[in-house]
Amino acid sequence: MRNKKITIALAGNPNSGKSTIFNNLTGAHQHVGNYPGVTVEKKEGKASFKDYEINVVDLPGTYSLSAYSEDEIVARDFIIKEKPDLIVHIVDSSNLERNLYLATQFMELEIPLVLAMNMSDIAEKKGQDMDYTKLSELLGVAIVPTIGNKNIGTKELLETITKVYEGKIKTKTAHISYGPEIREEMDKLEKIVKKDKALVDQYPWRWLIVKMLENDSSVLDIVGKSSIAQEAISQNEKSRHHLHLHFGDIPETIIAGRRYGFISDVCTEALKPSIKKRHDLSDRIDKVILNRILGIPIFVLVMYAIFKFTFTFSEPVVGWLEKFFEWLSEIAATYIPEGLFQSFVVDGLIGGVGGVLGFFPLVLFMFFAIAFFEDSGYMARAAFVMDKLMSKFGLHGKSFLPMMISTNGCAVPGIMATRTLENKKDRLITMMVTPFMICGAKLPIFALFIGAFFPAKYGANIMFLMYVLSVVIAFASAWLLKKFVFKGETAHFVMELPPYRIPTLKGLLLKMWERGWMYIRKAGTIILLLSIIIWAGFTFPQNTSLEEKGMSEEETAAVQLEQSYAGKAGKIIEPLVRPIGLDGRSGIALIAGIAAKEVVVSTLGTIYSLGEVDPEEPESLREKMQADHSWNPLKAVAFLIFCLIYLPCIAATAVFYRESGSQIKWLLFLIFWTTVLAWGSSFIVYQGGRLLGFGG
Repeated sequence: MRNKKITIALAGNPNSGKSTIFNNLTGAHQHVGNYPGVTVEKKEGKASFKDYEINVVDLPGTYSLSAYSEDEIVARDFIIKEKPDLIVHIVDSSNLERNLYLATQFMELEIPLVLAMNMSDIAEKKGQDMDYTKLSELLGVAIVPTIGNKNIGTKELLETITKVYEGKIKTKTAHISYGPEIREEMDKLEKIVKKDKALVDQYPWRWLIVKMLENDSSVLDIVGKSSIAQEAISQNEKSRHHLHLHFGDIPETIIAGRRYGFISDVCTEALKPSIKKRHDLSDRIDKVILNRILGIPIFVLVMYAIFKFTFTFSEPVVGWLEKFFEWLSEIAATYIPEGLFQSFVVDGLIGGVGGVLGFFPLVLFMFFAIAFFEDSGYMARAAFVMDKLMSKFGLHGKSFLPMMISTNGCAVPGIMATRTLENKKDRLITMMVTPFMICGAKLPIFALFIGAFFPAKYGANIMFLMYVLSVVIAFASAWLLKKFVFKGETAHFVMELPPYRIPTLKGLLLKMWERGWMYIRKAGTIILLLSIIIWAGFTFPQNTSLEEKGMSEEETAAVQLEQSYAGKAGKIIEPLVRPIGLDGRSGIALIAGIAAKEVVVSTLGTIYSLGEVDPEEPESLREKMQADHSWNPLKAVAFLIFCLIYLPCIAATAVFYRESGSQIKWLLFLIFWTTVLAWGSSFIVYQGGRLLGFGG
């Protein structure tokens, strides 16, 4: 029976393969992306090894313990305040000097440390010959080579973790020599800080005084609340002033330089690069991908390829699934007696939920295509390429990542990913425009209308144009927000570019299914519930007198829809949506879509199922909408533009409220901004199209 428990913190730079190692250790299926900013909260998992149950806490990627962005604060606070039994630092061996900077800060925390030298195969391909034994001696920490994407070194890492915890691997962590001048000032602060026993019991004293000299605001707040606050803060100001005069530079720059000097000396001893400098494949590809002239056209081609792949390969499968639900409706209509229950099953369940599930293959193909470019390393380059263009519109380069995450699946993680932006104004702007992206929930709406009102051969092209439009709207909105609401300079963008990798089929399928499962789960819960509510809204109250008036089935169905609760509500809102080419029914679908964007499709599915004359000869939702002469391509485009821009779903809106600091003014502004922008854009398109003769 396992009764020994260890808590370890898994930490490292973004793109070091940390999430992959986490999956290898715990067997958890966590989302893994090949670009910074995926993990914005700590994740936990369990690993069992010998007599131990190991609680593995996967922290957000961070370059330093001088925390600025919220994900870095999460990482530092856990290590400092929760005091794990051991830190496992995942190091990208192919970028050793840059990655070891974080290790030098861990070494000051007085917590046992293990370095997992990940991507050791890439380091070898670059011609690096690393002496791990020598490196371990110089740093005074245990080291384990790993290759995360091949699950190599996982057992050895677990073995080393338990041995370090048990004290069987003896290490003496090296301390960086900052030089006599800095050491002298550290001694002065040490004497003062150690007077407060409660303070040094809670925080490592060496880490405290180094961070004080670095002018770390969080640490100064901690010291400022202690019993030695006045004396310590006063001495720190004197020490910083003295060092500034002596070196002619601020202490944080001097300390960082000494850390890098230590790392350089260690690498000189332990790392033996090949005599001939190699320009690897990543460098050669980047000369083209990151070219200032070719970069953006290549990005445009990549996005077009994603939509072309999605529509070309998903269309046959979507067609099969539509036929399946048509067959299912026919079976249900045949074997279930006419009445409310038949209507509930055929119109409410199959018509509503089936309409959404019919586009599930399209969503899967989209996720697969985007996952390929994520895992290959291209998406990080895309952020770099787009930075210069985005900065002209008031967006930070890191804003690209939340926007792409929204395109990949959902606006909720997209909004949460804005935590990687240090500047509050940049973050609010990004949160305001991220929901404009065509997320996985909006994809079925666009697929339905494009399939219904445009030739199949142009489907990918129109979808791509809609994606371009979403980017244009986001950029234009960001420019307006930056110009009139969130004035100020945009922060500079610095980003690490990971090496290119060949994605594994298993990894792509896993990521595709993880994102797709969210879609299925929503269809089986929220959309199912709302489909039932919509069905009830359009079914009740029942008007039994219609049958006695000798009306045809088609006329009876139309009057029933009009006189239902939802139909009456549609009449109330119809004056608001008629100027943009819509009627009450489509207005009801838009309102329902605030709960979840897929519900727009399920609502239309329910409406058209209820209005169907002969349920025993069903048609697909696309075919029903094609046969409805109240629609035309211009109205379809106006509808899609409204869907593209208007208020995000309830979940995304709630996350926006929380991430904006729970300030009601920003929530109200989001509601006002998106609603007015959606209605105004749809109005211009619809009325402008009519003037140009496209509304016939």
